[in-house]
Amino acid sequence: MIIRSTLAIVAVSAILSYSAPVFAETLAHPPEIAFSAGQLYPETASWSEKEKAFFVSSVRHGTVGKVTLDGKYTPFITDDNLVSTVGLLADDAHNTLWVTNSDPGAGDRTNAATQGKLAGAAAYDETTGVRRAYYDLSSLSPGAHFANDISIDDDGNVYVTDSFSPTVFRIGADGKTSIFAQNALFGDSSGFNLNGIAWHNGGFLLVGRYNTGELFRVNVADPTKVDRVELSEVLKGADGFHLIDSQHLIVAQNLGVDRIVELVSTDGWKSAKVVRQLKSVLSMPSSATQVGQDIYVLDSRIDTLFDPKAVKVGDFLLQKF
Repeated sequence: MIIRSTLAIVAVSAILSYSAPVFAETLAHPPEIAFSAGQLYPETASWSEKEKAFFVSSVRHGTVGKVTLDGKYTPFITDDNLVSTVGLLADDAHNTLWVTNSDPGAGDRTNAATQGKLAGAAAYDETTGVRRAYYDLSSLSPGAHFANDISIDDDGNVYVTDSFSPTVFRIGADGKTSIFAQNALFGDSSGFNLNGIAWHNGGFLLVGRYNTGELFRVNVADPTKVDRVELSEVLKGADGFHLIDSQHLIVAQNLGVDRIVELVSTDGWKSAKVVRQLKSVLSMPSSATQVGQDIYVLDSRIDTLFDPKAVKVGDFLLQKF
């Protein structure tokens, strides 16, 4: 009996010691994080483990702010070069915050010279907010532009989707900009096309086409090789991406669908199927980011910004998926 009791105590202690960190992390990450920021209309939230905060963009104000896990918003970056901040990417390894800059015509600083023509990306010090570099991507090709989502590979090369042109731009680790990929599958200069993007360590990019719900696999070594991923269902309104690992991709889907889905691929992204979905609490889920083991999706409510009849709002939500 003594031996049996001792073993039972040891077993319980082992379980408790193993479970405690997981339980503590769950407590630290609430199911919903509501925050208010005067008609900010953030399109993207990107978590920084180093800063212990979400960086959030602003289509309306062209700024970058921070949101803590308890929902406190504070301004972080104000830069006269920024019209509407869209995609964000916190690169903790290099203490760098990447920001895409566009002008969809709904910002405080929108103007005739930049509306529908602007595509830029900027790199800032993640701690101080000081700008390190600015890249004018729209100068690489004529026509309409909208720099949208952003991803980075292990070598420090950055990739940016352009929703108004069938283009993926590249900012090399050496700072040189180029047109990385253009393809008829990406659409043309009409409509709202490319959007979400994620770099896969198998040597390719996963890129979504917003208006058709298609997903493409773009070979990094040879970007002329673009393959359509066979999906279990069309993902119309597929916006922000977050690749959890080589087989699991989180997609924030809006355009009236307003849900978050998890895609799984077991064949190197030749095909993928939806294995989990969740309706968004508020409208227009537009980006996904990871905090520890948890995924948070930003409900941006941007639909109310572009609807002239809608009441403009200042309350937004990060919901756990």
